[in-house]
Amino acid sequence: MRLAKFNKFRNAVASPAPREAWYSELAADADGLAIDGRSLYVRSQGGNSLVAIDIDCSGKVDDAQAGVLPGSAGKIVDWSTAQHEDCLVAAVDSQGTVAVWKDHMPVLAFRAHSSAGINVNFHPTVAGVLASSANTGSNSGEVCLWNVETSTEAPVWRADTSSGLDSFSLRGDGQLLAASTRAGTCAILDPRMPAASDSTAGTTPAFHAPGRPTRVLWAGEKPFLITTGLTKMRERSAALWDQRNLAQPLASLRLQPSAKPLVPLYDEDTCLAYLVEKGDISVRWVDADPSSASPLAQLGSVVLPSPIGGSALLPKRRLRVMSGEIARMHVVVNNTASGQGTTVIPIPHIAPRKTYLDFHSDLFPDTRAPLPVQTFEQWMAQEPVRIPRMSLDPAKTEESLAALRRVYCLQPDSDNSATASAPMPAETPVPMPAEVPVPALVESMASSEATSVAEPTTVLSEAEEEPITAPDSQLQPPVKGLRTNALAEKSIGWKLPKSDHARFKYLEGFAYRPTEHFTNLRNVNLRFSQQNDPVRVGSRYIAVSLTGAGGRVGVLRRDLPGRVSDNIGTIVHGADVVDIGFDPFDPAIVTTAGADGRLQMWRIPDTPLSDETLFELEEYVHVTADRIYQMRFNPCAQGIVGVLVSDGDMCAVHIYNGLRLHFIVGKTADTIHCFEWSPSGDKIALTTRKTKQLHVYDARTQDLLASGSAMDSVRPSRIAWMGNSRICLAGFGSGSRRQLSLYNVEDLTRPLSTATIDVGPGVLAPIADVDTGIVYLDDRGSRLTHAFEVVGDQLVELPKLELPQPSLGMAALPKMYANVAQCEVLRAYRLSAQSLESIGFRVPRKRPEFFQNDIFPDTVDTEIPAIDTQAWLNGDPASPRLISLCPRDMKPLSEAPPEVVRKRVAAVKAETETDNTKDTISAMLNRVDETDEESEKSADSGSDWGD
Repeated sequence: MRLAKFNKFRNAVASPAPREAWYSELAADADGLAIDGRSLYVRSQGGNSLVAIDIDCSGKVDDAQAGVLPGSAGKIVDWSTAQHEDCLVAAVDSQGTVAVWKDHMPVLAFRAHSSAGINVNFHPTVAGVLASSANTGSNSGEVCLWNVETSTEAPVWRADTSSGLDSFSLRGDGQLLAASTRAGTCAILDPRMPAASDSTAGTTPAFHAPGRPTRVLWAGEKPFLITTGLTKMRERSAALWDQRNLAQPLASLRLQPSAKPLVPLYDEDTCLAYLVEKGDISVRWVDADPSSASPLAQLGSVVLPSPIGGSALLPKRRLRVMSGEIARMHVVVNNTASGQGTTVIPIPHIAPRKTYLDFHSDLFPDTRAPLPVQTFEQWMAQEPVRIPRMSLDPAKTEESLAALRRVYCLQPDSDNSATASAPMPAETPVPMPAEVPVPALVESMASSEATSVAEPTTVLSEAEEEPITAPDSQLQPPVKGLRTNALAEKSIGWKLPKSDHARFKYLEGFAYRPTEHFTNLRNVNLRFSQQNDPVRVGSRYIAVSLTGAGGRVGVLRRDLPGRVSDNIGTIVHGADVVDIGFDPFDPAIVTTAGADGRLQMWRIPDTPLSDETLFELEEYVHVTADRIYQMRFNPCAQGIVGVLVSDGDMCAVHIYNGLRLHFIVGKTADTIHCFEWSPSGDKIALTTRKTKQLHVYDARTQDLLASGSAMDSVRPSRIAWMGNSRICLAGFGSGSRRQLSLYNVEDLTRPLSTATIDVGPGVLAPIADVDTGIVYLDDRGSRLTHAFEVVGDQLVELPKLELPQPSLGMAALPKMYANVAQCEVLRAYRLSAQSLESIGFRVPRKRPEFFQNDIFPDTVDTEIPAIDTQAWLNGDPASPRLISLCPRDMKPLSEAPPEVVRKRVAAVKAETETDNTKDTISAMLNRVDETDEESEKSADSGSDWGD
């Protein structure tokens, strides 16, 4: 197992391409370079136009091969290409004019600034939006955002800086903008804030020397940015910052003195940063992954024959992936001394492999798709967005790209489709504009075949019913039947069933056959926090806390039970892990909460897992507190996560959406034992240690809704919501008596019912099943699993499950993964010291061949968000999506024909024998009567003997 995380591309090598692959003898200036999927763009010798060179036409470039992009009155200062479309270029000149070209033809030019421009960039996610900057004075600058599709008379957003502006960069998702200044600082701005308000989201300290040029670049979509500049001794410096904690850089780098700063380029797929200086002959690359062992450690360099005038990275979709090329940098140099004039030199970056016959998915993760994913109105409304990802596997190019364009309602482009060799992976859900529902997109893009992409599926209206197809995998598929109501009332999906008697008194717990267990688990963490569970299960993966340096979490594929290899796939957090959780709406995202105050969200690759598997860091949240104790995802809104933290003497629940801290709930000087979201995702229940109280808060207004006494002991207690109206609290009473109490959310002054289980030291971890009204209690350190049913606000004890090995933790699957055909009401995994057992709970039924719809009501689909994230933040209520658990090949019990009443064979035989006996007696009596009658007749007729 790895003791620290290292960049897997650290052994990649780079060297200039052969001279026949150079673009030489260009009639252009060797100062600046931009590139897209089809062309290279350099500045002409006069400086007032751009020269476009076809990327496939290397060698000596004559006038016929180079296209001129005219239209600028002043000298062009900066130019850039669009990420979402090829042959779309923008430039800003010395007079402050911004010009735009499409397909090498001018389409727009307007006066953006009253002074010379500095930078211009297209918005990364919205078409028709670009940003430009200029210095308005010796100690002031401005950054403007333009929506060129509506008007160029005035910017839609403008921000001023109090010192000279050097550069700016838009984050990969377009939500934030970073601007570096001559003061040596970097300001983080939100361009969606109103122009009249202060849009500054943070500022770095003056790490670089003031008065000297600086540069800034976002690390793709991640909340990290790279700044470069000079020190007071003119040493070239670079720093890696975390946007959420700008007090000091995460890492820094210094090189030998120079007069110009380093220009950073970043590859978000490999987490490599390339550092280039104008006038230098060296290109360096460093490890820019914040979670690596040595961030900003130099991994290599390459020396060029002439000084560099500009550089750019080729889009990933144009790389030669079947040759192991992970990146290709192009640099423009002045090669006049060798007789080649201005030259663009490609520098391929190759990852060594034994063979390149097959596509190496570990080297080429899904990359950004060249598509706009939002409208300007959606972006201004701060609607959440996820960047569409595409596969670099050449076998999936054309069909996948066509599917992406259908999904985003884009017209096919024959020119671009020939060069965009990056299809969308079949199993990756892609966000869409708001008018297309996300569930339809997820279903439309899901496919079990790697070479095909499904057609987008139309979402039906509420009055219609649509069968939901179970995923094709080796896992036991979820039992999804008909969606009964796309937007059901919240009381329907999160309400306890009403019953006046115990319906599950014959509940039976069982363990699956040994082939369904995970055995030979090594280094299981036996001292995991009692407030949390050391095992978490999702629809596809299982996460287990392991011992070892750096905080380890083992990841297992749920469809591959059996003996676990010693080389288990392991996530190294970097500090002791205190909690683990799966994103309920993305089964490939597992989150680790560390004692260092960091939340790290890792993406699990869809490959065989081993100790060499690289788990990509999807998201990184540095909690502004001293310590984390618990972490819980909101069950209804995607991206909302609650974190129980302590900061000094205060404890509270912080609610984050991505990188932003939105709400602080239940702040108190007392110690908080634990907290849990309500099923509707709008309330939070928590317990305190010293005051022994149970509180319920509104998560968005932070108002205290109810409060009452909890357990009598200061020992840890655990919470489970039983619908929106009841809370189960498992903990300790006086004398170490373990108890389970049921509370009414509207009145917490006293419990409705309390059940005393026994006297013991182990913590009881509750798992609630709202559909059946059963709460299961995992007994830590014991071999028992208890169960109680809520009947008329009373707790009724059900049969226990006893297994040979003591339990370390238990995690349940969503209800749709239970085997309802066998009347299984719960499927779970139970962790012991060396194994992970698959267990279940079922109910014996008289007619099991029918679907038992009386104990399997329509359940909430927990894999689809019940509310949009922004709507949740605005305070809107969630509406669950209900699904039927009835399999397609089963008939509901309510529609079954009446049962035929059949008597037992013995009873029928006995009845037949009784009837035969009666007939015999009647016949004998009839014969006796006949004999008597004959005798009487004879007496009446007389006899000769009498005479």
